[in-house]
Amino acid sequence: MSIDRIEQIVEEAIKRILDNTISGRKITKISKKHEAKIHFMPIRYRILSGLLQSLNIQFGNFIEVLMHRIVEGEENLEIIESISGRKNVSLQITDETDNLIDQFITNCQNGNYPDISKGFKSLLKNIIKSQRTGENLVGHKGDVDILFRNKQSGTYYYIEAKYNDDHDTGKFVNINRKFLKTYAGLVRSLDIENIDQLKPILYYFNRKILKGNIYVPEEEYIYRGKKLFEEFFSIEYDKVDKLLENISENKKMVKIFDDLYKTIRYKTNL
Repeated sequence: MSIDRIEQIVEEAIKRILDNTISGRKITKISKKHEAKIHFMPIRYRILSGLLQSLNIQFGNFIEVLMHRIVEGEENLEIIESISGRKNVSLQITDETDNLIDQFITNCQNGNYPDISKGFKSLLKNIIKSQRTGENLVGHKGDVDILFRNKQSGTYYYIEAKYNDDHDTGKFVNINRKFLKTYAGLVRSLDIENIDQLKPILYYFNRKILKGNIYVPEEEYIYRGKKLFEEFFSIEYDKVDKLLENISENKKMVKIFDDLYKTIRYKTNL
């Protein structure tokens, strides 16, 4: 996929996010919310802050969409359309699998795995075994950010995509727990027989490590920045990274945010 096509995808995605977030209806809704609150900060700045926070949250979703489109552009990769990019996918895991994952998380928190790589691979093997032989099934709703298959090897890759490695402690634990349970559900859905047929990857678009992960091995199952691009994609990470950096500072984008403030300041009389 060419960088020009990536630029087009980025601009289209950003426009959708902005249209959904800075509409007059959204501004009115946030205005009413803050009018009832007493605060030292002027209300127009609280409204602006709320809209910017909404944009920031949606940017994580934007990264998922962008990565999905990049995968679609690769000839040797095949997106699993029925599952990939879907929210609240209905998956099934066994009681045994559910307990295996919860116990693994607890053991990691207690420092019971001096070799996390060995412990993690053992968990994956046990998940596959329990998913294939277990009988007591429980439902699991999983968000499958990206699921694709290498056409040559037949290997599936499940990617949980994040923008930054900066989640608070409680949410961080839940991210890893859901990551593993979604993987388990996919094992059953795809009829996986061994760990080489489906690889789970926790991907951070930004390269900086803000938190150490005690649940998932860093080198093998956590990819950061360019690593995912170098292994799977024909387009260079640095070009996409630079594109996003340039878009944030171009005159058209700056004007959108300048106009947003003016809308809040003058059209709401706040």
